[in-house]
Amino acid sequence: MEFEELVCYSQTVILIFLTIAYLINIRKNRLETSEKIEKKCNACGYNIVDESVNYCAKCGDLVSHSAGLSLEK
Repeated sequence: MEFEELVCYSQTVILIFLTIAYLINIRKNRLETSEKIEKKCNACGYNIVDESVNYCAKCGDLVSHSAGLSLEK
């Protein structure tokens, strides 16, 4: 096997590995974006993306005292 052939085959293998890694990364990012949890403000209905936020950014209403506890009466 000549040196040029070896370089060509190794570059092909590297490109295949990079393509597989790219596809895995795309799938992982797609799954992470679909798993985001959103809360809605009880007062105005605004979507709250961050689960650690206790106050609504739009109206300032208290959303929850702690994670998992709702203030609905």
